[in-house]
Amino acid sequence: MLTHLLLISQNTQHEQALFDWVLAVAKSQGATVTVLRVLPEPEAGIFLWFEDVLPAEVMRQQSQTVLEEFAPWKAQANDAGITFNTEVLFGKLFYKAIQYAMKKSVDWLIKQTDEATLGLTTNIFNSQDKHLLRKCPCPVLLHKHGTALPFKKIMASIDVDLDDDTLVSCDFNQSILKQALFIAQLQDRVYQSNTYLEAVHAWQADAENLVHYWNPDLSESDFLRWTENIRQQHLTAIETELNTLNSSEFEIVLPKGAAVEVISSIVEQHQVDLLVMGTLGRDGLPGMIIGNTSESILERINCSVLALKPDDFVSPVSGSLK
Repeated sequence: MLTHLLLISQNTQHEQALFDWVLAVAKSQGATVTVLRVLPEPEAGIFLWFEDVLPAEVMRQQSQTVLEEFAPWKAQANDAGITFNTEVLFGKLFYKAIQYAMKKSVDWLIKQTDEATLGLTTNIFNSQDKHLLRKCPCPVLLHKHGTALPFKKIMASIDVDLDDDTLVSCDFNQSILKQALFIAQLQDRVYQSNTYLEAVHAWQADAENLVHYWNPDLSESDFLRWTENIRQQHLTAIETELNTLNSSEFEIVLPKGAAVEVISSIVEQHQVDLLVMGTLGRDGLPGMIIGNTSESILERINCSVLALKPDDFVSPVSGSLK
């Protein structure tokens, strides 16, 4: 259940479709919507060149201009019966947005990628986006500019641990799968759509080269059976996660290879609209900013993303709230 959605706005004209989607989600959940604009903080030194011009007055005028820009959205939200707030803050976008999200107990932080990223095949997220992905404790939904809403195909990327003798589900995997399922079911209710769901897990036979080295006489058929056994173990682990979720709506995608190498390719091949993933490795310590694998995947994907953190994640921005 969502109670508070935070939309970071940079240009309402280019964000209307995303705002419509946010309102539809909020209405279905009875949630509050806050639209936040973060402006650069004026440097006091600049005003030494001007008489009778004060930083506070300039900030007030800028805030008023932004609030006037938000007026049509406010009217649209009021017509839909949605509680709607607007905020104008000054400073670094990611910093102020994360501070606000933590202070107001935001469920999702939502932002659209820059128009300048259109046409690029990789690295669609700018530096502010990456800071949000790394440091925001609540789920961050970055919508790729220019792509249609609602999302038609959603893919959840999860990892499994085969070191344990007994296969059990992972809380973080369950969170990722639940968020993907939640969005799909919500969209299907609101838009009368049929969202397609996939669960992807990249697997490797880590000892593949060693098997050939220690047993050069191993036949190709025996080697293939050994590899297939490893794949089946990963498949069983994914099925365990989905059985725990008690959902049959996910199609399993099990590509072989390093996640960094194959996830982005699978996302492109399957024409995924939204990738739901964690941005902290399962072995990450609380307070660790982002896992290397997640960082590398985000550098390569070319679709919208919903990024989650584990419950014990501690944002480096949290210290500034004390």
